[in-house]
Amino acid sequence: MKTSFVFFFGIVSISFAQPLIPSDRDGLLNGEGMGLARFAEMNGYPGPKHVLELKDQLGLTPDQVLKTETVMNSVQVSAKLAGADIVKAEEELNKLFESGKVTEKTLRARVERIGTSRGRLRFIHLQAHLKMKSILSANQIQMYTELRGHASH
Repeated sequence: MKTSFVFFFGIVSISFAQPLIPSDRDGLLNGEGMGLARFAEMNGYPGPKHVLELKDQLGLTPDQVLKTETVMNSVQVSAKLAGADIVKAEEELNKLFESGKVTEKTLRARVERIGTSRGRLRFIHLQAHLKMKSILSANQIQMYTELRGHASH
C-alpha cells in the first residue's frame, strides 16, 4: 500500500511540476490563429487558411491561389516566431515566480513585454485578413462569408 501511494504521489507531483503556461502554448508555437482575427472574419475579411480550404468553391484563379499561399506562408513564419517569443516570455515569468524574486517592477516589465508580443501576434493574423480582402473579389468574399456561416451577421 505504501508503494502505491508513493507511486501515485510521484505521478501527481510530476504533472503539477510541469508549468501549464501559457495555456495556448501549442497554438502559439504552431502559428495558429486561435480566434485572434475573429473580428475580421465576422466582418467580411476572409482568412487565408480558410480561403485555401474553400478555393474550389470560391473559384479562385491560379494567381489568387498563389497570392493566398504567399499570405498564408508569411503568417505562418511570422506567427510561429511571435508565438515562440510569447512562450519564452511566459516561461520566464513563471521562473521569476518560482525563484521567489519577483518584484512589482520586474513583474510589470515582464507582463508588458508579453502584452506587446501578444499584440504583435494579433496584428500578424489581422493583417493577413486585411490582405485577403484585396486578393478576392466582392462576390468571392460574399460566398466565403456564406460558406463559413457568417452570412446572417
